[in-house]
Amino acid sequence: MLAKLRSPRVLLVGVVALVALFAVAYFTLFDTESPPEFSLQTQGSTNNAAAPPVGELAGTWTVFEGEAGYRVREKLANLPAPSDAVGRTKAVTGQVTMTGSDGAYKATDASFTVDVSTLKSDSDRRDSRIREIGLETAKFPQATFKSTAPIDIPQDAVEGKAVTVQAEGDMTLHGVTKKVSIPLQVQRNGDVVEIVGNYEFTWADFGMTAPSVPPFVSVTGEPKLEFTLKLSKQA
Repeated sequence: MLAKLRSPRVLLVGVVALVALFAVAYFTLFDTESPPEFSLQTQGSTNNAAAPPVGELAGTWTVFEGEAGYRVREKLANLPAPSDAVGRTKAVTGQVTMTGSDGAYKATDASFTVDVSTLKSDSDRRDSRIREIGLETAKFPQATFKSTAPIDIPQDAVEGKAVTVQAEGDMTLHGVTKKVSIPLQVQRNGDVVEIVGNYEFTWADFGMTAPSVPPFVSVTGEPKLEFTLKLSKQA
């Protein structure tokens, strides 16, 4: 009789221990501190203000430094994850042409490519997983954006102030091309043009499924593409 009474308690202790083991494994494998979202380096800073614009804006501007990646919420079993999963790469290339004069400028022919096969997060296991499911970077190693409409450049931007503009174009991700509209923060900083942006989408938009591994790790919510670019003018 005593053994029968003890059995449920033993079972309960076993279940609690198993959940605790999963939690320890999760927090060991996945860092609970996520990198902050990208922002203009001079935004909100008084000691690191943007340098006055240098030179004529019109011309072709090419990425000389950039970083792009994803941000998505993760969940362990029925417990909310304490932070986002973030993967990034510096393998970003591209360029944009600025046309116009006397303050009336437009950005045209913008084209950017990200080598998503080089994305790295704080977990090798997560990185390995997205090669086969979700982004499937082993099959689709590149993500691209090509503008389909000119972007009017406000006079404030010409003068070096931070502005927000809307970029219309075709984005190809996971082998699927979709028309998108992406808000961009833009600022001239000396002889450099800085661009920061993010774009939230659904997995279905690009024919993907969330890279979950039930019952241990579930990806919840929608993914976000985020990037920061620095461009210099071609001679």
